Amino acid sequence: MNTAVVLVTWNGASHLGACLASLVKQRQPARLTLVIDNASEDDTLDRIERYRLELAQRGTDLLIVQNKANLGFTCAANMALRRAMESAPRPDMIVLLNQDTQVDDDWLAAIEDMFARHENAGAVGCKIFYPGRGTLQHAGGMLIWPRLVGLHYGHHQPDAPEHNLEREVDFVTGAAIALRTTALDQVGLFNELFAPGYYEDVDLCMRLRANGWQVWYCPQAVLEHAESASFSDRIARLTLSQRNRLLFALMQMHNPPFEREFEAAEADFLRSDPHPDELRALSLAYGRAMLMARQAVADKESLAQAIDMLARLRHLCTDCKQLPGRHSKQAEVRAG
Repeated sequence: MNTAVVLVTWNGASHLGACLASLVKQRQPARLTLVIDNASEDDTLDRIERYRLELAQRGTDLLIVQNKANLGFTCAANMALRRAMESAPRPDMIVLLNQDTQVDDDWLAAIEDMFARHENAGAVGCKIFYPGRGTLQHAGGMLIWPRLVGLHYGHHQPDAPEHNLEREVDFVTGAAIALRTTALDQVGLFNELFAPGYYEDVDLCMRLRANGWQVWYCPQAVLEHAESASFSDRIARLTLSQRNRLLFALMQMHNPPFEREFEAAEADFLRSDPHPDELRALSLAYGRAMLMARQAVADKESLAQAIDMLARLRHLCTDCKQLPGRHSKQAEVRAG
């Protein structure tokens, strides 16, 4: 199988040595490693260049594209996917891999085998551990309706037999997602409404499934991921994830029963004593989603209803923050 591995990098010098060294060791190496760098200010590019010869010795071409500005993950990932799909010979499969990962030696071979055995697989995801491998980060994703919260199977849990079973899932994380190019031809790339990141992977997987493609979790494709090493501000990260969850929900608002169910479930959550960080992020996210709602909802009547709904939820969020004796719970786990 003709495979390309693509990396979006930004100030990743401290991680890229381990990542690229693990790619060099692949039992079945990729034909192409493509790097889109988001205007790194450290020695990221020098670190990557050090692996050009080793990759070439394994039959892997290295292509580096440097952006003049930081475009964020989603837009840069689309650039990488387009460049990979334009390369010759055109890859059958493209794996998008975060810069702060280390993959096992059989990682790519396991992904290729999954695509070979499942002709309708449009996307394949991996078993992802936190550094040290004491706990799992991702073993496939599940979308919880009607709030559309993306949950990761196995998150912060030790590995267990149920996480060693390959299965179809709702989504897989963009931290390490393999995509069949013919499927991308049909459904398109990431929706840049979600830039700079979060929920673009959920949205793409939903579009794949809506068009007859399958999304698979591959437990034999194993790696470690530092998770959000380039996004250390917790509140900013939560706010962005919540904003994009809301935008993703607005895209489903063509169904009036869903709109009512979503608002009711969202209100119930706000009244359930969520973590104060969650309330703070939601308060910000409701406002930001209102400003972007026009990009997610095309119909004018539906747009007005969506903005009114977000305004009501924002007001409720403010009221809930002022109630005494609350805030004992932990913040929710988000997709991305």
